[in-house]
Amino acid sequence: MFGDTCQCGFGEEYFTLENDESICTVCGGKVSEGSGVVPEEVHRQSGKRILLVDDQPFFRKRIQEALHEKGHTVLEAGEGLEAVRHLSGALTGAVKDPAQKVSLVILDLTMPGLIDGFQTLGVLKAMDEALPVIILTASPPTQDLLRKLGRLKAKTYVNKASRGLEALLLKNLERL
Repeated sequence: MFGDTCQCGFGEEYFTLENDESICTVCGGKVSEGSGVVPEEVHRQSGKRILLVDDQPFFRKRIQEALHEKGHTVLEAGEGLEAVRHLSGALTGAVKDPAQKVSLVILDLTMPGLIDGFQTLGVLKAMDEALPVIILTASPPTQDLLRKLGRLKAKTYVNKASRGLEALLLKNLERL
């Protein structure tokens, strides 16, 4: 977010939890909102190209429908290697057509396959360090989990069991 700070002053790395409370991954303290002024160009952004990575088809369909309603294009992956292939193709395609670039990844942590969500996150960030990632998982938001995700440069955590999941996800998407 813009102008946010935490108790230790290193509030750049934080997570927005389901109750709209931001937690610093450095000190574990609450991140208080700064001015709350969002640049106008953020308001004008729409139609993002989003990579949705989850092994459960039900969640992919549910989230994909909510994103489509808001005008976003969704690439789906059911496991980590498929996500890596999608991002690689999008990065290659973006050289010729910038509209092919993936704007955001929504990533589940617990997935079967050769690489899990943590490994997938590491590879995706190695491919595009500036790529925003929203973690969408059923794992509880422990301090260790949040620190690990912070080291991997994921900024937002949303629990799959959250009430109003789609609205919460869209709200977090608008902040990125």
